[in-house]
Amino acid sequence: MILTTVIVDDEPPICDEMEYLLSNHPDVKVVARFEQPPGALEYIAATSPRLVFLDISLPGMSGLEMASRLSVLRDPPFVVFITAYPEYALAAFETPAVGYVTKPVTEEKLAAVLSKVRGLAARAAAPPKEPAGKVCVLSGGRIVPLNKEDIALVHVREKAVYVLTKQGEYASTLTMQEIESVLAAGRGGATPFVRVHRQYIANLDKVVEVIPWFKGTYFLRMDDCKGQQVPVSRHKVGQVKAALGLK
Repeated sequence: MILTTVIVDDEPPICDEMEYLLSNHPDVKVVARFEQPPGALEYIAATSPRLVFLDISLPGMSGLEMASRLSVLRDPPFVVFITAYPEYALAAFETPAVGYVTKPVTEEKLAAVLSKVRGLAARAAAPPKEPAGKVCVLSGGRIVPLNKEDIALVHVREKAVYVLTKQGEYASTLTMQEIESVLAAGRGGATPFVRVHRQYIANLDKVVEVIPWFKGTYFLRMDDCKGQQVPVSRHKVGQVKAALGLK
């Protein structure tokens, strides 16, 4: 896979150095260089390169703003920021960028970020997998596959994700977003799994009691090993009531 690449930096020597370093990677092809965002945006929208190296400090428009504009394209590129200012790191990762390299750019720094981009590109190009019928969790150092229908609840505690069934509570290596996608996949009809709160995914088929709470909100008592009571976010109340047949 060839990573067609655009460099956007208002310092020509930096562009020269980037192009030289990238020439050592046969799967990376620099197709254009720009010193200002307007021309770069137009070119990228028209040609859909796979990778953009983008300076943060640019005339007329910051690289942060440009990255946000690139993210809404039909086929957005992978964006890697290059900058002389490490203090921009936090702001950079609040954008859709996949990497961040501080100047001076070295072969080592570039190799590390390109390795990440290659992995993301390969994953994006891979054919979709068949939906998983089970969810694997950890128990006593072993990997245990659970049937989806046995799962009552998934929740976050101290930044770790846990899966609860009637039999026990298990640690998961997936993020909440990843496990939400797995639970929703492979069903012809509506899934019973609902992200009822930022920290909870509940199987509505495992609700044993709906507890009215403050200002029209609810708690759900789940049929799991702990009998957990789960809060329902205000914006999820309508969906939960409809699914449970509440008026």
